[in-house]
Amino acid sequence: MTKATSLSKRAIDLLLRAMEARSTSLQASALHQVSRGATDALLAAKLLVPSGHVPVVAGMDDYEDEPVEATWSAELKSYGYHDSTGRWISVENRDIAACMVDYGQALAKMLVAFDRAGPSRPTPLISDLVWDVGTIKFAGAKAPVPVWFARRLGDPGGWAQLEALIGRKPPPEIRIILTSTPGERIPETAQKRNHIINVADVAGDPAKLAISPQVLRARVFPGQVQRRFPIDHSEDCGIVWLKGQTITFRGDKQRLLLKQLFDAYWSGLPECRTSAVLFEAGYGDQTNSLAKAFGKRDDWRQFVHYDDGNCWIDPDQIMSVPSGQ
Repeated sequence: MTKATSLSKRAIDLLLRAMEARSTSLQASALHQVSRGATDALLAAKLLVPSGHVPVVAGMDDYEDEPVEATWSAELKSYGYHDSTGRWISVENRDIAACMVDYGQALAKMLVAFDRAGPSRPTPLISDLVWDVGTIKFAGAKAPVPVWFARRLGDPGGWAQLEALIGRKPPPEIRIILTSTPGERIPETAQKRNHIINVADVAGDPAKLAISPQVLRARVFPGQVQRRFPIDHSEDCGIVWLKGQTITFRGDKQRLLLKQLFDAYWSGLPECRTSAVLFEAGYGDQTNSLAKAFGKRDDWRQFVHYDDGNCWIDPDQIMSVPSGQ
């Protein structure tokens, strides 16, 4: 069983972003520009591994920053390019060194809390898009549950390929498809025996890749979870149970907002300043109301209420909605 490695949340976020990139080979220097510390931590943990070079640089010619293809010079034993005057400009190897995600290592860390059977390395089902990870023993399931991993499901082409694949290979009972695609960008599938779940949504700790069996079970088998009445929620607030109704929230910020409100609700001091809740959830200045935070949906109004700059959870209160709110 692989030991769970503690990383910063920034490093985990960067890894999931790297998984969503169009190309599987990424310039390390580009990742360094996002976060040098997070990139170096992922390289040290061998979640990112060297993979040759991406020979494209930002060449400065006539004071214009343009992408230029770097080529290998056997004579000079270096990469470089010719500028508009024909002069050879050498490029340091480190500037075009590439890396890629080690999916075997990453998926082992994601499933470290589970008894997993299958190959030591994930088996590609669709090249660079979908992998078979094996099976896990999962409380609530009658038999070991098959697990796949998929990336770039927000891309229509990628989604269409996955839909066709799960249509050709239906699971005997259920299948869990983990993904790096944020929950709000995952389309709905009519093939309900496939549970498509963003990795970050079921992590036990935001600074670890390890998936929480309890959180994952609540997502896959919500009906088996012991719940408080009249309202309860999953650990990550991605699911709210309200008087027999199940309401699902996919957005990271919406879940962080709800977590603050539920923490206050269970503490017995439910009222929170709306501006503070929005700020802590990561919303920008343009999102200055709960209505903007939740977008077009209205189901949250059944248990989240607001007045005079405050907001709170109350599953028994009936709230009238002011015009335009």
